[in-house]
Amino acid sequence: MRRMRDLIMLPIIDPNTGERLGWVKDIVFESATNTVTGIIMEKDTFLKPQQLKIARADIASFGKESLTIAQLTPQEVVGTCWSQKVGSKVYNDNGDIKGTIGDIYVDNLVQNIVGYEISDGLFADLYKGRNAVFQNNILAESQDVVIIEGGVLS
Repeated sequence: MRRMRDLIMLPIIDPNTGERLGWVKDIVFESATNTVTGIIMEKDTFLKPQQLKIARADIASFGKESLTIAQLTPQEVVGTCWSQKVGSKVYNDNGDIKGTIGDIYVDNLVQNIVGYEISDGLFADLYKGRNAVFQNNILAESQDVVIIEGGVLS
C-alpha cells in the first residue's frame, strides 16, 4: 500500500532514452470505480510550465524514485485530482465529523484506491497519530464529503 502524497513530485522518465520528461504534479482517479485513471505531468521548460495529462494505461511503472512511461500519448483523463480530494470532510453515518482526508492510499501498482488517511487536526495527529478508513467502510462519497460506517477508523 502506498500514499499518493509520496508519488507527487516524482520525476517522469522515458525508459527508452533515459530522458527526464517532467514530474508528477497530480494524480487523477475515478471515485465511482476506485481506480487511478492517470496523472498530470508538468514538463520541465525554461519559460512557461506546461501540463500534460497521461492515462494510467500509458504508464509502465511507479517506482519509489521515479515513474516510467510506456508511451506518451496526450489523452483526456477524467476524474478527481488528489489535490482536490485532500481536505474533504469525513463524517460517520450518525452525522458526526471524524476529520478530513489527509491522503489517499493506493495499492502497490497504483491502480486501485484502497482507502483514506484521516486527519483529526494537528494536535490530535501529533498526540495519537492519523487514522485510516478503508473502502469497505465507506458508505457514500462526493467531491468534498465522505461518509463512513459507524465511525470505524483503523
